[in-house]
Amino acid sequence: MIPNPSLMEIVNRRLSVHEFKDYVSSYFFGPQLPNKLVVHHTWRPTVEGWAGQRTIDGLKRYYEGKGWTAGPHLFVAEDGIWLFSPMRYNGIHATSLNPQSIGIEVVGDYDQKRWEGNTKYNALAVLKILKDHLHIANEQLFFHRDVSSKSCPGWAITKEWLFNELAGFRILPRIPGTSTTIAAIEAMSAPVPAPTVEVMIPLWAAEAVAFVKQHQLFEIRTDEDVRDAVKFHRFYKLIERD
Repeated sequence: MIPNPSLMEIVNRRLSVHEFKDYVSSYFFGPQLPNKLVVHHTWRPTVEGWAGQRTIDGLKRYYEGKGWTAGPHLFVAEDGIWLFSPMRYNGIHATSLNPQSIGIEVVGDYDQKRWEGNTKYNALAVLKILKDHLHIANEQLFFHRDVSSKSCPGWAITKEWLFNELAGFRILPRIPGTSTTIAAIEAMSAPVPAPTVEVMIPLWAAEAVAFVKQHQLFEIRTDEDVRDAVKFHRFYKLIERD
């Protein structure tokens, strides 16, 4: 990382997860690499109050009004990953943790609830990409509240939860012509429904099949399911008789 410019300079770009990964892979962080990550929440604006470019412009004016020449490096939102202060400069976001750190603001208020939706996916992806690229261990991932009386990044976000989430997190493969949104994630991971097959129910099995359907025990999709229904129904009758 290198000394800050005398005036605030922001990158002002919004990237998807894969675009951010590509950006980081070729980014010049300066002669001295960042050695820690600091996680924040914006508190305000909330997820609902986030307005993309308009909010970024407002945040720049806000920080400039405080006399700052830099701010956090990234804002992670539902609509993507916003590049704010260049990552080659020390940001201003967490007092004693500012030197050689990357400040990551997750948009929203997380004192009562954890990250969810696209925000969660984007935030975990950002942390994983930076940790892997910069070889940053868990011990070097800090919360703002580690050096502040604030709750930031929100009381609902704990390191135990975050490290567990990161341990199992995988970035979805890039598929041309698609977007990596939470809807896309759910669609890709949803089980493929079994094909509908018309099964002929003989009269001797009708009562058993009706019993299984009434109690929603399992789907009747094949002739084998019909036979299982009969076996189950007979066993039930034996128990009931006893």
